[in-house]
Amino acid sequence: MKPVDVQHKRMEAHVIEQLKKHGYTDIEGKTFRELKTKLATIRAMKGVDR
Repeated sequence: MKPVDVQHKRMEAHVIEQLKKHGYTDIEGKTFRELKTKLATIRAMKGVDR
């Protein structure tokens, strides 16, 4: 496994961890880009609620 692959897996795991922290569990079959977009949306909505 190349270092870039390891880094990508770590980033993906971090995004999934953050999504779960916010209560989002529908991660199966989603691309990394979709997961990042969902996390950004959740974070933005939490910022609006403040």
